[in-house]
Amino acid sequence: MSARNFLILLVTAVLGVVAATAAVLTRPGDSDYANLGEPVFPGLIDTVNDVDKVRIESREGGVLTFQRRAKATDAKESGAKEAGGWGIVERDMYPVKATLVSALALRVAQLTYLAPKTANPDLFPRLDLGDPNAAGSKAVSLRLIAKDGRTMAELVIGTARSALEGSAEGGTYLRLPGKDQAWLAKGSVDVGKRMSEWIETDIFDIGTKRIRRVEISHADGEKLALFKDQETDPDFILEDVSDGMKVKSRFSVNGIAASIDDYKIMDVARREKHPIDPANATRVVYRTFDGLTVTALIQLPDGDRKGSDAEYWVALDVAGGEGAAEADGLRARTGPWVFRISDYRYDAIAKRMKDLVEDAGAS
Repeated sequence: MSARNFLILLVTAVLGVVAATAAVLTRPGDSDYANLGEPVFPGLIDTVNDVDKVRIESREGGVLTFQRRAKATDAKESGAKEAGGWGIVERDMYPVKATLVSALALRVAQLTYLAPKTANPDLFPRLDLGDPNAAGSKAVSLRLIAKDGRTMAELVIGTARSALEGSAEGGTYLRLPGKDQAWLAKGSVDVGKRMSEWIETDIFDIGTKRIRRVEISHADGEKLALFKDQETDPDFILEDVSDGMKVKSRFSVNGIAASIDDYKIMDVARREKHPIDPANATRVVYRTFDGLTVTALIQLPDGDRKGSDAEYWVALDVAGGEGAAEADGLRARTGPWVFRISDYRYDAIAKRMKDLVEDAGAS
């Protein structure tokens, strides 16, 4: 055998030994396999109703803390649909979807160990199990906390598996803080990272047929209005169309009345913490045939008014219908708060005359 061939064989053998050693060092130990089929958090299923706070942390959504509301809380004061429930701490306990929070805690309690994965922290990011605060990280830190402050469960959640072999259930890659062992667990834990995934984003449920009149007043002084004479009229009439101009499309005019359903919110703040300056705002007033008046004061953002960073904040005031469940409920949900909407929602709501008319001679 030539010296060159011998050297090649020697290098190959050394690399094989190194790879085998690395595999042994990173392979889960026998004690890890003993957990298979066991709950990730033993006993949690029996005490899951004692969870008082849920804390979610991610690079994308920051920190979201959901806490049980006091049972004696008046739903009318809070805007909640019922007393109790859950609120988001970072937004002064604005109500969140209680069913989603309770379901999340239950899914964590139902997790069981299925298969040990890497024990090498350098490989955690491949399963989205790295540092949740690291740039570009998709990992989510989740903690369930009891009323006395005791941590009932804590884990880092990574990539989800939509289905597992031989099972209709999904799976979740996870690791426990302070432990260098990643796991595939049986059970799906899909955690919403953004607040808009947890709050009720729809404010109104007012049908377009009920709208009698809409008035839009822009901050620069431009105004427009549209109306119906009868609730059964098929189309709205645009007021004050200049001579020589015509409405482009009846659908675009009718769409302004339908825009009352476009107040889908992205964020919330207490009204006193985020006052809206009427001088830098668009005012939209909706009047219904049955006496309800909804006024939206929409603050325009500073600088660029397009894109995900453009902040349009809306204060909503409801008048009329006193004593009626609908009107009182709307006042309860909107009175203490202002709401952030997206730039494209604003564009759908706050039309200008140039958006609606064209030269009468146009084909």
